Amino acid sequence: MIRINLLPYREARRARQNQIFAAGLMAVLILAGFFYYGVYEIFSYRAAVQEQRVQYLQGVAQGLDKQIASIVDLRKERDQLLSREGIITDLQGKRDLTVRIFNTLATITPPGIFLTHLQQQGNTVAVDGYSQANNQVAEFMRNIEASTTFDKPLLNIISKAKLGNEEVGQFSLQMDIRAPVSATKSNGQSSKGIRP
Repeated sequence: MIRINLLPYREARRARQNQIFAAGLMAVLILAGFFYYGVYEIFSYRAAVQEQRVQYLQGVAQGLDKQIASIVDLRKERDQLLSREGIITDLQGKRDLTVRIFNTLATITPPGIFLTHLQQQGNTVAVDGYSQANNQVAEFMRNIEASTTFDKPLLNIISKAKLGNEEVGQFSLQMDIRAPVSATKSNGQSSKGIRP
């Protein structure tokens, strides 16, 4: 027997193709959704990793800022300590200055010179006195120049005067005080080789 299909097969085939197309489209949309979701997750993960790195670097930068601030504070403290050390060293060098001045003057003053007045202003010492002869004043100035305590003697006044019944020369001179020798140099030299 022959079977004849009287149903509209074209509409059925079209409906089936529409279903297959719809299913394919749905599958493509689902795959595209998964793909875009995967791409979104990858970029989100990378952004989170970059955010963590940025936070880490910000933490390191803040730590370095604190260290830099502490270094600046340490440098200020170091400068203050060096300043104090300089003041202490200066005071240490000048501590025995008066003793050195008098000791050196006693050593370098030749016989026949009598000192009557001594005045110190800063690094300059002014001396007044009497001499029996002018060549003694010249010898006194040579001794001043050769000493390690004084430098640059300058004769201000020399004149004749009477001291009791004797005629003497009256003089006034000034000299500079030399900077003290540093402790390391003075420790390395023997005291015998140092002149007053």
